[in-house]
Amino acid sequence: MREVRIPEERVAILIGEGGETKEDIEDMTSCDIEVRDNLATIDGEALDEMDAVNVVKAIGRGFNPDKALKLVEKDKILHLMDIKDYAETQNSQERLKGRVIGRDGETRRHLEKEGNVEISVYGKTVGIIGVAQNIQIVSEVINQLLNGRSHSSAYNYLEKNQSKIKR
Repeated sequence: MREVRIPEERVAILIGEGGETKEDIEDMTSCDIEVRDNLATIDGEALDEMDAVNVVKAIGRGFNPDKALKLVEKDKILHLMDIKDYAETQNSQERLKGRVIGRDGETRRHLEKEGNVEISVYGKTVGIIGVAQNIQIVSEVINQLLNGRSHSSAYNYLEKNQSKIKR
């Protein structure tokens, strides 16, 4: 049995309308999930629990349930980057989040499309869902952006590694 805390404002999304999302996660992972306040208790076989924990964590980190459920697929993983590691103040954290999201979400969409990943910027984290090789490349691009590199320079890194990205 495993427990996962998620932000209160994400509990309704985890449960879904009429409990539908929670049931979908339970069906896809063969686990039982109980949600009390902002704590999800997950019970099942070890590997199934691990999948369910990752799906619940992803929803807690801002992914919509459909994207989070991709973690049940073979070879898909969740990678979280902590923006606090790059900024000391709340203002600078907001600015850095903006660098990853881009104007009208343009940067995030570009990284998702070219890197064949899903990205969520929520709270103080950047979450990435995909295969390990793609996550490694995209997380380096995000690392460059968070460290102040220009978008064009970070995009060049992505372009140079395009042949390594699995579709």
